[in-house]
Amino acid sequence: MTRIHEGPIIAAALLAAVVATGCSESDAPPPAKAQNVAQTAPSSPVSTPALDEGSATKLEGPASFADGEAAYAANDYAGATRVFARYVEQSPDNAWGHFMLGLSAWKSGDLARAEGAFGKALDRDPNHVKSLVNLGRVLLDAKRPEDALERLTRAADIDPLSGDAHRLLGRAYHAQGKTDEAVDAYRRAIELDPKDGWAMNNLGLLFLEQQRAADALPLLARAAELRKDVPAFHNNLGMALEHTGRFSAAAAAYSGALAADPDYGKAKQNLARVALVKEGPVEPVDPDDVATSAVEEAEIPRDDEVVGQ
Repeated sequence: MTRIHEGPIIAAALLAAVVATGCSESDAPPPAKAQNVAQTAPSSPVSTPALDEGSATKLEGPASFADGEAAYAANDYAGATRVFARYVEQSPDNAWGHFMLGLSAWKSGDLARAEGAFGKALDRDPNHVKSLVNLGRVLLDAKRPEDALERLTRAADIDPLSGDAHRLLGRAYHAQGKTDEAVDAYRRAIELDPKDGWAMNNLGLLFLEQQRAADALPLLARAAELRKDVPAFHNNLGMALEHTGRFSAAAAAYSGALAADPDYGKAKQNLARVALVKEGPVEPVDPDDVATSAVEEAEIPRDDEVVGQ
C-alpha cells in the first residue's frame, strides 16, 4: 500500500486540516427531539398571536408552548426564543419551558441567555438531565470545559445510559487535554448508540491528532456512512484516507463532502491538494465502498447488531 509522503507541505496541510475540523461542529438535538419534549410538558393555555414578519421582541397575550415548539421546529430560533421567554413569565415553575428557552437561545447564538435559562430549569428540577446536557453544550461553546465537565458528569451519573452526556463528556475531556478519558467517553457513547456519528467523528479526529490514522479510519468511515448529509464527516474521512496513503479514495471522500455541500471550503482545498499527489494508475473509487470496507474490517456494529453494555 502506498504510504503518504512525509514532505513538509503535505504534512503541514493535513495537520492544519485536522485542527480546523475539530469537534466543534454542532451536534445539537434536531427539532424532532424538541417536539418529543412537548409531549411530556404541561399543555399551555391558548395559542400565541401570530408574530409580524421581522417583529422585534414584544409579544402580546398568553404564549403557547406548542407555538414556541413549532417555531423551533421551523428553525425560527429567534421567534422560538421570544415565545418561550413569554411562556416562562406565565409558567415560571415549568422546567420544560425554561429548557426550551435555553435551547432556542443557544441555537440563536445567545449563550448567556441560554446558560441562564438552563440554570432556571435546573433550579426547578435539579435532576433535569436534558438541561444538564445542553448546559454542558453551551459551556463548551463558551470555552469553559471545566464548568461543562461538572454538569455533564452529573448528567451521566443521573442517567448512565445517556449517549449525549457521554459524547459531550468526551468533548470536555478532549478540550482539557485528557485524551484517555475522552477516548473512554466517546467509546461509551458509541456503545450506547451505534448510530452516534458525532461520537465516531470526534473520536476519529482525536485519533488523527494522535497520528493514529489507522484507528481513525473505520470510525470516520462509519460516521460518513451514517450521515451522508454532513460534509464534515466526508472531509474528515478523506483526511484519514490521505494519512494512510489512499489518495484516490481520499479524493472520492472529499467529493462526497462537496456533494453534500458544494460550497464546503475545506473539502475544496483538500481535493485540490490530493489531486497533486501521484500514486500511479488507479481505478475509480466509490466512497460508499470505502466506508463499508473500513467499517467491516474494524467490526464496528451496525444498526441491527446488539452492542454490549
